[in-house]
Amino acid sequence: MPSNVKTGPQPPSHLPNAGIEDVQAQFASLTAKTPVDNNFRTAFMKSKMRLAHTHPAVDLAARDHAVKSVMNALGPEASDLFGQPIPGGVGEGFFYTSAFKTGWGHGTSFAFDIVCPTPPGGNISTYLYLTATNRSGLGVEAFLSYDGQNDTHFRVYDWARTSAPWQTDIPLSGLGNYLRTDSAHGHPYQALPVWNSTWRINSTSYRNQALLYNHVRGGWDLVYQYDYAATDTQQKTGWVGSWSAIVETFQPMYNHTNPVGALTIQLISADNSGHWGSWALLAASNATVRNDNVGFHVAFLDADYAFTVTS
Repeated sequence: MPSNVKTGPQPPSHLPNAGIEDVQAQFASLTAKTPVDNNFRTAFMKSKMRLAHTHPAVDLAARDHAVKSVMNALGPEASDLFGQPIPGGVGEGFFYTSAFKTGWGHGTSFAFDIVCPTPPGGNISTYLYLTATNRSGLGVEAFLSYDGQNDTHFRVYDWARTSAPWQTDIPLSGLGNYLRTDSAHGHPYQALPVWNSTWRINSTSYRNQALLYNHVRGGWDLVYQYDYAATDTQQKTGWVGSWSAIVETFQPMYNHTNPVGALTIQLISADNSGHWGSWALLAASNATVRNDNVGFHVAFLDADYAFTVTS
C-alpha cells in the first residue's frame, strides 16, 4: 500500500469493539433481492430540494445556491421534479454551522444511534427518514426510512455516485443482529448504531464507508464502501452534507407517533496531514436546531448530541 494512502478513523468508543468485519457481499446480495421502489426514490429527491429551499439559516441568495447545488448533486432527473412541492420538512434535528461543516482536513466521520421504533406508530402513512451526513459534500447518507407502519428499511445513498447513488436497501426485519436497546433519560429505546466516514486516500481520491454495529459479536460490520476521484473543493462546498441527525418528514402533520430521534451523535475529523483526532459529541456551538412544526414535540434534547421527539 502506498505510504501516502490515508487510513480511516478508529471506531467510536461508546460501544465495545471486536474489530471491523467486511460484510459488503452479504449486504449487496440482500439489496439485490429487494424490489426497487421508484416512488420512494422520487420522494427522496424532492425532499432534499425542499430541505435546501426552506432552510431558515440562509438568506435568499444562499438558499438559491443551496437548491442549485443539491439539484446538481442529484443529477438531471432532479430538474424535472423542481417545483413539485412535498409537505413536511424537518420534524426535529440539527444542521451544522458553516464553519463546522467545512472545518475538517482530509477526513470526516460521523456516528449515531438511531432511535427507531417498529412500528413507528401514530398516523404515519407515508415516508419518514431518520438520517444524517458526516459534513462531506460527496459522502453517504446511511439512514433508516419508514413507509407507513410496516415497511421499514436501512438504506445507503451515496452522493458521490450521481448515476447510481442507491447502493444498499435492506428491510429492517433482516437486521436483528444490529438492532439493540439503548437507555436515555430513564427510558429504553430500540436503536440502530450507524457509522459513516469520508476520507482522502491519496492526492486525487476519497473513500466513503458505511458501517453498522453488530451487537451479537460486539463489533462494527462494513456494509458499504466506495472509492472515487474528488477534490477538496468538491467535498467542502455546496449544501449537501450540511445536515446532522434529523427527522425528515413527508406529511403535513404527525400525531401520536412513537419516540424517534438520535442518541450519542459524535464526530471525528482528520487534519490536512491525514491524522485523526478524537471522537467528540456534537456540540451546541457547532449546530443549529430546526423544527418545522409538523406535530413533533421534543421529549428530551441534550444539545446537540441527542434527542427524541414524539407527536
